[in-house]
Amino acid sequence: MGVRHIETSLIVWTGEQEKKAAEVKTTNAVPMFSADQFYDAGDKGCGDGPMDDIAGMMHKMSAGQTLEIFATDSAVSADLSAWCRMTGHQLVEQQDNHYLLQHK
Repeated sequence: MGVRHIETSLIVWTGEQEKKAAEVKTTNAVPMFSADQFYDAGDKGCGDGPMDDIAGMMHKMSAGQTLEIFATDSAVSADLSAWCRMTGHQLVEQQDNHYLLQHK
């Protein structure tokens, strides 16, 4: 278990995030980018938990690796941008409902 304080947010990893990510129902979205990993959040808004899943996935990645996220909820764009600014990760590209993040 790890604890990490990032500006005004506290994220705790217990391993549950990875289990939840595996249980997420996918929309059969097709990746657009050549990312190291892909996460399909479907229509889940950030209040529904995908940020926990994304944080857990990014925590397991190494510097320079990329994660593509597919999310149809309109609030995800602003929330991902803010989260990247807070964590130091980079939102490299966005095309429609696809977001490419790079681990810091």
